[in-house]
Amino acid sequence: MVNNFDQIEKLLKFEKKDDCYYVQLLRRQSDDPMIDGKPDPAYHGNMHSRSLKDYLISSIEQFRDLRKEMITLCDTFNVRAYIRLNKRNYKNISTKMLKQIADQIDSGETYCSPYHLIASAIGSTCQAGKAKTWILDLDAEYLPHKDIIYQIILQCEPVKTMWEEYVKNYADMPEGGWVNGFIKQHFTEIQTKHGIHIISRTFNKQAFAMAWNKYCVENHVTAPLPQVKVDTEKGVSHWSLTDKYLKHASHFAYILQSSGVTATIDKVDKNKTIIHSGICDQHALEDAWHTYCLENTFWMKQPDMHKDNPSVLYCP
Repeated sequence: MVNNFDQIEKLLKFEKKDDCYYVQLLRRQSDDPMIDGKPDPAYHGNMHSRSLKDYLISSIEQFRDLRKEMITLCDTFNVRAYIRLNKRNYKNISTKMLKQIADQIDSGETYCSPYHLIASAIGSTCQAGKAKTWILDLDAEYLPHKDIIYQIILQCEPVKTMWEEYVKNYADMPEGGWVNGFIKQHFTEIQTKHGIHIISRTFNKQAFAMAWNKYCVENHVTAPLPQVKVDTEKGVSHWSLTDKYLKHASHFAYILQSSGVTATIDKVDKNKTIIHSGICDQHALEDAWHTYCLENTFWMKQPDMHKDNPSVLYCP
């Protein structure tokens, strides 16, 4: 269970009368129970289709009052509460909705659900201005590289200039060192179910990507094993392959078979493949997969970066 209500409350700033924050209770794709290895459609698709309930929070008091309700719904329906830490405001949401309605009328095409229009308008009207933040999503496999990730960010503009000014303005080293002092002042870490979200100001993504790729090549940081759900009672593992893993599906199945278990490929759709296998020795599999990735230069991808995605408020 992850409960970030107290930490996130300190980050909320209501400076104008119509300021608000967007909260969604979402079915997370990784929480799909996948009964018998089959995806549940309710946990997939866009954010609107996976949302159990949406909120617009317009005050700290409302945020506190809704806390119990959100937690109860999350626990009952196996969903997570997510909040976008970049502010919205009612005026811009209303204006965006009016534009979308006018565009639909003008096009003469099939109308979408009004509920979808509302969610779309709220999701696309960030009003944080210069205070806008990004999210770096670090799951467990990235945590051993967290210090390197911070060091790379500190070399990307405009954070690099901020970092240099910070060091210049300190006559004596702050407690814990300059790096830790700067990170504490300019970044926030929010716990997720399997890692952390780093809340950061914007920086040069291209420079970050180049530095990250160089680090992975020089240090042999390969792609981790695909996500897996293990049914110990039936002795079956269900490996979910998406994104760059898709072109390696047949090779991964071969590695599984080489470890002495059966493996069958189930192509769910063009964006997802599931490999069903027996349960094999994890360490031996990791070694074999690492060797394959080294031979095929399949490096760990850079952490996911989101310009306005939600962070975790609560999950069971």
